[in-house]
Amino acid sequence: MNMYPINEDISPPIIFMETDDYGHERITRSRVREKSFFKSIFVMILACMMSMAVLAESLDNKSSSTLIFGVLNQQSAIQTAERWNPILRYLTQKTGIPMQLKMGATVELTDAMMGREEFDLVFTNHSFQKEFDGKYRVLVRWEGKPIYGMLVVRDESQIRSLSDLQGQTVAFPSEDAFVAYAVPVGALKKAGIEVTPLFAGNQDGVLAQLKAKQVTAAAVNSRFLETYATSKTLRYRVIYQSEPFHELPILIHPRVSAEMAAALRQALLAMGADPEAVSLWKEGKCQGFEPAGERDYDNVRRLYRGMGK
Repeated sequence: MNMYPINEDISPPIIFMETDDYGHERITRSRVREKSFFKSIFVMILACMMSMAVLAESLDNKSSSTLIFGVLNQQSAIQTAERWNPILRYLTQKTGIPMQLKMGATVELTDAMMGREEFDLVFTNHSFQKEFDGKYRVLVRWEGKPIYGMLVVRDESQIRSLSDLQGQTVAFPSEDAFVAYAVPVGALKKAGIEVTPLFAGNQDGVLAQLKAKQVTAAAVNSRFLETYATSKTLRYRVIYQSEPFHELPILIHPRVSAEMAAALRQALLAMGADPEAVSLWKEGKCQGFEPAGERDYDNVRRLYRGMGK
């Protein structure tokens, strides 16, 4: 049974820039034929106050009724929307809670939005950096086997080990990435290897650079490596693989009511066994979500702190 009224027409769009959804209505003063000047002024002030009250109520109703769901920039905008909008629609159907996908045009902008606490929920592990840690709490995590930070080269490459990367160009998603930047860079530094970084914007961009032979090696999340290699027929060889890390979590802001948080958590955990979600499984967008807690990400925090983050 739905705990909240369902909006059947909801189809959350992806948004890149924060915009003002409300235009300022012009208040047109009708001619008041009172003899008293002060009475005219009173009427005009009263009209302004009523208009402002209506606008404030509208803003409050919109902000309280729709939860903003942020997503880390791991893929292109189109791929992110294709993956997450069906999931958000599913959650709305199950809970009656309207949700809207929102992210920045870059990882840096999305992280800044998270820092300003603009998201009600967010799918990321950048939240465990010191400047963000504690603003959100873990709700669930993406179901699946552990992920690894990897450095890979094309199958025909002569590169065989980390030491062979000395002075070579390596593609990374961004300096803010965890498993595809912080983790492999830590390994390179420990081995005393210096490389020339090329930042490709997201995971798919990194692998596209490797496939196009624009870089010697690519740093990537193991989950995206498998998916990309299969769809794009990329033959690769792994020269570094990190310790395992839990899949990324969905985090929730404390301002979301306990009732809403419980309804969302229940729907997310039940999704993997729900026949109504079978289309999500078949398309490979999501296998479901599993329980998770704050302590599950202590190794992420530890590595970030080791980098001064």
